[in-house]
Amino acid sequence: MPKLPQELIVEILSRLPVKPLIRFKCVCKTWQFIISDPEFAKLQLKRAMENNNNVNCYRVLLSTWPPQSVDFEEPCNGDISNAVIELRYPAIVKGPPNDFYVGILGSCNGLVCLLDAYGSMFLWNPTTGKYKELPKPDGARYGMYLHGLGYNFSTDDYVVLFASHFTSNDSKETIFELYTLKTGIWRRIEDTDLAPQFCGRSGLYWNGALYWLEIKESGNNEVFFVVAFDIVEEKFKEVMTLPYDVNSHDLSLGISGNCLCIFVEHTEICFEALMLNVNATEASWTRLFSFPHYGFGGYSNIPLCLAKNEEVVMDSDGWEIYLYNPKDRKFKHFKVQNYMDSKSELYIESLVSPYN
Repeated sequence: MPKLPQELIVEILSRLPVKPLIRFKCVCKTWQFIISDPEFAKLQLKRAMENNNNVNCYRVLLSTWPPQSVDFEEPCNGDISNAVIELRYPAIVKGPPNDFYVGILGSCNGLVCLLDAYGSMFLWNPTTGKYKELPKPDGARYGMYLHGLGYNFSTDDYVVLFASHFTSNDSKETIFELYTLKTGIWRRIEDTDLAPQFCGRSGLYWNGALYWLEIKESGNNEVFFVVAFDIVEEKFKEVMTLPYDVNSHDLSLGISGNCLCIFVEHTEICFEALMLNVNATEASWTRLFSFPHYGFGGYSNIPLCLAKNEEVVMDSDGWEIYLYNPKDRKFKHFKVQNYMDSKSELYIESLVSPYN
């Protein structure tokens, strides 16, 4: 039987999902070498993102103990019994019985940044199980208010952003620190005048920047606006103001395919999804769809992303994860264990390594 050229083998393997590739490392030494190559991990991730135009390849990671992963594309004919799988944190991560869930500081390209009960920080790939413990930032002893994990295209490096408030001489001060995987050290950044002041979730990584929703005064009202941290320039930027006041709307950032979205809940009226169009000179938004506020409970419902068949992945504010179909107004509730008061984070399965 003739052997295939290695270039063709790489091309074929790079189009496969991650979990089969992990198993295929046992086929032969050649395949193990190919699949373990960091350049192959980049190629496989690129292929997965390119093929993600209409089908979402993301998963939802839950910071329960043990952690759980929700594959919201798994349900077939309404069967969601296999959609939730139990994962394992790295053995070094400390959690219960300290009555503390593991914090998720952000995710990017299959890597997730964790904060455990003792303030230790880790870069972890939930799919491969590989992890790296990170040194603690100076501001860790003050607590955190802003954080995120992203990728620097110009240096081919992963970065962690961490900010903390502290009081000095009766005045409130803030430390902004940036960790780069290649250097293995934290350093302070100074150009932070436009940094958000109130952030409830980790920065959402998209296309070279971390994004948050922030609140500011506009006349007699408070309105939402989008702020970004450009990872290459290491600067915060105000992207755009949104025409929604704080008192009658709940907003969240999410993903639709490879697009950055804003999900808007008009209190007890309807939900709508907006796609953000961001370039070097301006930003705008396009309305994707809306659906009535029908059958939802009284708690806050946070859309995370769009799944196939135009279903919406929802987080009921730390109570449960479910799919909602606006067309037939049906709910699919995932069988998640011990989710109360935990956090959710979108991530993609990849072979990217947390090591330098």
